[in-house]
Amino acid sequence: MAEVFEAIVMYQRDHKEKDLMVKMLTKTAGKRMFYIKNGKSKRYQFAADVQPMTIATFEGTLNQMGLSFINSVKESHHSRELMMDVEKNAYMTYILGLIDAAFVDNQPIEKWFNWAKLALEKLEEGLDPQGLANYFEVQLLPAFGLNPTWGECAVCGRRDLPLDFSEKLNGTICQIHWDQDENRMNANPRSVRILSQLAKVDLKQLGTLSLKEETKQDMARVMDKLYDDQVGVHLRAKSFIQQLSGWQARLATRGQAESNNETSED
Repeated sequence: MAEVFEAIVMYQRDHKEKDLMVKMLTKTAGKRMFYIKNGKSKRYQFAADVQPMTIATFEGTLNQMGLSFINSVKESHHSRELMMDVEKNAYMTYILGLIDAAFVDNQPIEKWFNWAKLALEKLEEGLDPQGLANYFEVQLLPAFGLNPTWGECAVCGRRDLPLDFSEKLNGTICQIHWDQDENRMNANPRSVRILSQLAKVDLKQLGTLSLKEETKQDMARVMDKLYDDQVGVHLRAKSFIQQLSGWQARLATRGQAESNNETSED
């Protein structure tokens, strides 16, 4: 039986010669895989509407078991901002990948649909993409079975001292107790403080994120290690982001060197 539903396209992959398999995060029915017959054909009328990161209202069949199907598209929104910005596109792909990894298919997760939709809006408005990804990383930890302590010492509860993160003690620890984990993250207290704030704020309240580059790098290091060691999720989008960061760093270094050469020549 056909029904109208709102969904965000997560990804698509080729199926046979002309067809597509399209994964969508629906608002009320969770993640579903859709079979798009002749989806690769130039004549397929909804080709633009099943592109990744499209938000649309579809009419179709949502099957609890097996594949679902699309009959028509009522309305859709394509983010030109994300289409043109490789970095924003990569981070949103990563966020959707995390949601995909954290929950089983067909499980209603309306909160995460709403947050993914809001994340797209915030990226279009100019919110720092890495900071937004770190937000989802922190918030999704409980879905992966981890509930670390944030913003206070996991040993004594103090909040007024510099904090570091300890995998051994499953949370932040204050300076007095750093000696209890010789393998603590050795993170910058500022980056730990920001990650702790991200763990406690609602996405609707997340405004501008003004982050220094060294703080962002440290936040990424902490979350990457946590996901590598404790969660065990390794997404292709994260590997691309890491490569992209490396390219950007090399370009920045080259640009600085060229600027210094021009200055010395003058």
